[in-house]
Amino acid sequence: MDIEKIMDAPYYIIDILPKRVSDEKSISYSKIERYYLAEPRITELRKKQAEAIIKLTCYYDIHISTDCGDSFEEVAGPDIIDKHFATCVGVNSLYIKIQSPDCFITLDGCDTYMTVYTSDSEVHELLEKLAGSVGLFLWKA
Repeated sequence: MDIEKIMDAPYYIIDILPKRVSDEKSISYSKIERYYLAEPRITELRKKQAEAIIKLTCYYDIHISTDCGDSFEEVAGPDIIDKHFATCVGVNSLYIKIQSPDCFITLDGCDTYMTVYTSDSEVHELLEKLAGSVGLFLWKA
């Protein structure tokens, strides 16, 4: 997979909110984001995000990087995914890739959302359902 090429594809956000917040409400959004990035809510949020990706492994082979994409490991099971998400806070990042069809997902530890890069409609539709199953939303950026 050419990660730079896939990042040119349409991208989506898996988020706690159902759509982009307007610029006029950016101060309110910042307060809400800080609220969800604090304990115990960040742990709860990371568990939801991990659950969606764990469910995704039933359909696709997943590889994860914790070193900004320098190396990827094939996911051995749900506990590994859960551990990576639990430690993705602050300056840590998590990159997830699916080889076929091409899909690349990023999570920065300082954010409440994941960014999904894919042009595959089946992956998009499945991620929308999986995000919804854990109380999150997927919307086009």
